[in-house]
Amino acid sequence: MAEQLAAAYGATWYAWAELFDDRTISGFRTTWRNINMPAGPATGKSAQKTLRTVPAGKIVAESTFGCWVNLLDKGGTRGDGPYKKNVDYDSTLWRKALNKAFPNSGGKRTTVFTTASHVRSLRNRAAHHEPLIDGVPLPGQTDRQGRTRRLTLAEAHAEVLRLVEYIDKDVATWLGQNSRVPELLRTRP
Repeated sequence: MAEQLAAAYGATWYAWAELFDDRTISGFRTTWRNINMPAGPATGKSAQKTLRTVPAGKIVAESTFGCWVNLLDKGGTRGDGPYKKNVDYDSTLWRKALNKAFPNSGGKRTTVFTTASHVRSLRNRAAHHEPLIDGVPLPGQTDRQGRTRRLTLAEAHAEVLRLVEYIDKDVATWLGQNSRVPELLRTRP
């Protein structure tokens, strides 16, 4: 995604505030604040943080998974009051850059966003050491009885493989053939 955004908007694409909604700007601001600069050998003081001194790769690596998934959403608003503006990620980010990052997706932003959101839910659940035995809850989604919708672990695994396939079919095939997840789900050790 970063490679395609850089191709469309330049190496410091993440600094183009006019491209993003408030949620994404907030995510990149948090990333920026959390970057620690190394101390200079002569002074012992941290180097100044600027677009020239912070490599783009550092921004890419330090940004949260949620921030990346948000770039696949439809976009929200930027600003407040009379300065509030709708930001359309479909036309600014997806059509100009991000669709190229997912060449096997069928070209629909919503498809990639949904799959990435499901993978994010799985990732967050696992990263926070929350139980997976009853599946992966999907925030904001409910079934007909009003209960939180959940993906089974088999469905969640399929979503991971699907997201990888959107990027590279060969890697997805390899992962599918080498993943131990289906066997673990069958045996439930």
